[in-house]
Amino acid sequence: MKVLILTCNTGGGHNAAAAALRRELEARGHTCTVADALSFGPKHFSEAVSHLHTIAYRYFPKIYGMGYHKKEERVLGEDETSFEYKMNAICVPRLYRYLLQNGFDAIVTPHVFPAEMLTGLRRKYEYKKPFYFIATDYTCSPCVDEITPDYWVIPDKRLIPEFTCRGIPEERVLPLGIPTAPVMATHVETTLARRQLHLPQSGKMVLIMSGSIGCGPMIQMAMKLLRRLPRDAFVVVICGKNKGDLKDLRRIARYCDRLYPVGFTDRMDLYYSAADVAIGKPGGLSCTELAQKGVPTVLMLSVPGCESRNLEFFTRYGMALGSENVRDAIKAVRHLLGNDAQRTRMIAAQRTLPHGVTSAIADLIEKGVPQKK
Repeated sequence: MKVLILTCNTGGGHNAAAAALRRELEARGHTCTVADALSFGPKHFSEAVSHLHTIAYRYFPKIYGMGYHKKEERVLGEDETSFEYKMNAICVPRLYRYLLQNGFDAIVTPHVFPAEMLTGLRRKYEYKKPFYFIATDYTCSPCVDEITPDYWVIPDKRLIPEFTCRGIPEERVLPLGIPTAPVMATHVETTLARRQLHLPQSGKMVLIMSGSIGCGPMIQMAMKLLRRLPRDAFVVVICGKNKGDLKDLRRIARYCDRLYPVGFTDRMDLYYSAADVAIGKPGGLSCTELAQKGVPTVLMLSVPGCESRNLEFFTRYGMALGSENVRDAIKAVRHLLGNDAQRTRMIAAQRTLPHGVTSAIADLIEKGVPQKK
């Protein structure tokens, strides 16, 4: 079987989901290609969209959030399409030629932009190959109701009403979950994880994460947290691609042996296993990984939009505590570190999310789409 996974050059969560699914499909003997859907647009189109997304996300979160909420409230007419649909349509001709040249048996996308492209492509060229959309946030995001995949794979069964109330047929909504790397489902003892990461074997560890882009008040959070934690506790800060904050934190760490700054890493599984409590942005994939690893979590909202919906879902069902600012986040961390019963309840709630997700999605793709009679 030959499978194409179309992702997008705008952040790391959906790309990590794509990589996890690719590994599973290739392990089953299938040929799998991962491509940036925006690369089928004009020259530098992908880089421009990625750059604008990063700037808006990191420096103008309120404006980003206003745009997101406006799209949530948008009601399209029967023959009307969104701006995003029209923007992504410029990628359709080249994408169609690529599909014809390579003869894929199925297409999967964990991002709505490629899903918009494939929807337009189906309408224009009557393309018949199976097409699966994987939602990587705990909400029915804007534009998801105007795409036409064969199946919408969503993160959890408790979200089904949110998708069906937007007109999506319930029989095509499958609550299989968000695909993650196999290491996220593997238990590693705290002491072993810390040894491999060269971290202290004793003391409470608080993990601060800022997403793959690396935004949020990481330095302020780390310094205030260190002043409020016991002397044997320490803080690990994952800076992602934010080289400026990484440089500043490394300079501070020369004089503080309880601070461990880390750049972009492919061993988040070990950092999760090493942590007692995590503070993170409510990205769909990172929330899922934290739940799989059973890490008591404080979610700190930095960008309104999908993140605020993820935060609402995880706090509503007891899988995390929410915070609106640094002060609230530190208070929540201290509360979790001192409350064994709450940490136990939170981990139990996290275990209610779907298990065996990547394998289940691969099974779905292998099964194919039933032919219409």
